[in-house]
Amino acid sequence: MSIDSFNFSNSTVSTITTKPTTIMDHPSNVTIQNEEFDEHAFQVSILSVMAVVGTVGNSVVLGLLLTVCRGDTTATPFVISLTVADLVVSLVIDSFHIKGILDSQFFIEHGIVCRAVGSLCVAGCIASLATAAAISVNRYMCVCKRALHDAVFTDRGNALIVATVWVYGALYVIPLWAGYGGVRYDLKTKNCMYDRTNVVFTLIFIIVGHLVPTVAVFAANAKLFLYVRDVKGKVTSPAVRQKLFHEELKVFRSLGILCVYFVLSWLQYAVIVVSDTGDVWPPAAHFLSLVIAHTSSSINAVLFAATNGNMKRKVKKLCGFTRCNPKHGTRVTTDQLNTFHLRRIHGQGNRPYGVTV
Repeated sequence: MSIDSFNFSNSTVSTITTKPTTIMDHPSNVTIQNEEFDEHAFQVSILSVMAVVGTVGNSVVLGLLLTVCRGDTTATPFVISLTVADLVVSLVIDSFHIKGILDSQFFIEHGIVCRAVGSLCVAGCIASLATAAAISVNRYMCVCKRALHDAVFTDRGNALIVATVWVYGALYVIPLWAGYGGVRYDLKTKNCMYDRTNVVFTLIFIIVGHLVPTVAVFAANAKLFLYVRDVKGKVTSPAVRQKLFHEELKVFRSLGILCVYFVLSWLQYAVIVVSDTGDVWPPAAHFLSLVIAHTSSSINAVLFAATNGNMKRKVKKLCGFTRCNPKHGTRVTTDQLNTFHLRRIHGQGNRPYGVTV
């Protein structure tokens, strides 16, 4: 009885020990599947929001820039160019990125589509960064070097600069199609892009395509900042100093914030790509880095509309809340208003452009 009991207990113990192991194996698989599903759902959710916000925001801003109160600044053509590039990223690149997450086999089976998407992404990225640099240089010259600004940023000059920027972006695609570097479906970012493991092309793409525009943006904004500070230092009247403080905010709040955020979002991507030429970092680092870079295309329009007073008035006009007629009957552009007080204090003429205060 005691032996039978012992044997029974043994088999029971054996059964009990074996059973839970089998049961635990099954939930383990379920857990892994849930984690994978959650990861994909999270990635798709982020990109879907980016695609919707970017497409709607950039479409509205682009429509306003092309139709309502055009020509407020000589930087407008560059802002239009940047908005077009952002719209392409939000509408095309982000949509195909979602497709790459949900169905990776699609790009493996349709190589020509993958190459087209990756090439468009590369060209648009370079053109966008170069455009951000052009906007910053334009703002600096508008305030600090007005004569040179008026000579360079004419209608013909602006068209030539915009065309040059996009040709410059397209030049980076030629080596990829010629077999040097190449475009492939990247398993870590789940997107079609240039081959990150090609060290030479990656370094050229990052250093020349990213670092040069970054330096130009920060240099132009730094010189503009120092110029405004210098002008404020010559003013003794508290009222005028307060006025200049508001002008300073106008200079930096809109295009300055837009350009600096745009460059910083791509700068972190450049650092991660260059730091991991051996492609050993986890997929999450590369995926999030690319997503952060692409967020600039989604929120550039929102930033521009939120920080630019004139764009707010355009939105109100679009909604029928106000008119877009000049206050004194003579058209006064944003460039004129933003630089009037700075130029007058700096001894560059009294009441330029016929502005009345």
